[in-house]
Amino acid sequence: MDNAPAIPGELLSRLAQFGRLHILDSVASTNDHAFSLADSREPAIVVARRQTRGRGRFRRRWFGDDNSLLFSLLLFPAPGSPEQAGLTQLAGLALCIAIERVTGLKPQIRWPNDVTVEGKKLAGILCESRRDAVVVGVGVNVNQTSFPETLKDAVSLQLATGRSWDKFALLEAFVAEFTLWLDRSHKGESQTCLSAIKDRSAVLLHRVEVRSFLRRHVGTVIDLDAEGRILLRLDSGRLVLLNAGQVRRLR
Repeated sequence: MDNAPAIPGELLSRLAQFGRLHILDSVASTNDHAFSLADSREPAIVVARRQTRGRGRFRRRWFGDDNSLLFSLLLFPAPGSPEQAGLTQLAGLALCIAIERVTGLKPQIRWPNDVTVEGKKLAGILCESRRDAVVVGVGVNVNQTSFPETLKDAVSLQLATGRSWDKFALLEAFVAEFTLWLDRSHKGESQTCLSAIKDRSAVLLHRVEVRSFLRRHVGTVIDLDAEGRILLRLDSGRLVLLNAGQVRRLR
């Protein structure tokens, strides 16, 4: 498309090492577009300037505009690869490291699928699978200078640092880090991966409220596992293992 994001040729070549690049001006959802390519059996990266029906977990609407970095990776995981929840944590780790490399910020992973800076949401990750294809969708607030009142918990790289950033330098850094950590996982280095994820956790050893499927749990997160679950010690002393939920840290 004529108005598709312009990515420098050198960067295009490096990104193409991951898979085929699809660069779009506007799309309903980069995840859905990525799944539409699955019959090719080739890994791919779908990048869009904007999404009209972007979504997060539980099909919540994802806010994304021209100042966001919006993309999805299409994967065909080998047997033994991490499940969706584990991939979400690996993607969160890769994104935290990529952001730190590019900007100097040190983001954290807010279980299960947010990346935060100083407690505010900077990015969201949505992993989905259909048959043997998996899509890792990522939305990062990059150059926004303000957000609607309904998104007062959001932050952008520009708001956090006081300057604008190259979205595609961040994309390249993420793809490089995600490929590296996924390769480590495939090589059986799951404990190395888990240790790095724990180091970036915004909830580990913190008292939290977790709302999950009409249930509310309050307690302290005492551990994370390689499958992307948290172990919560409730105020009653009972231990609960959770694989999904909406988390709020309690002060």
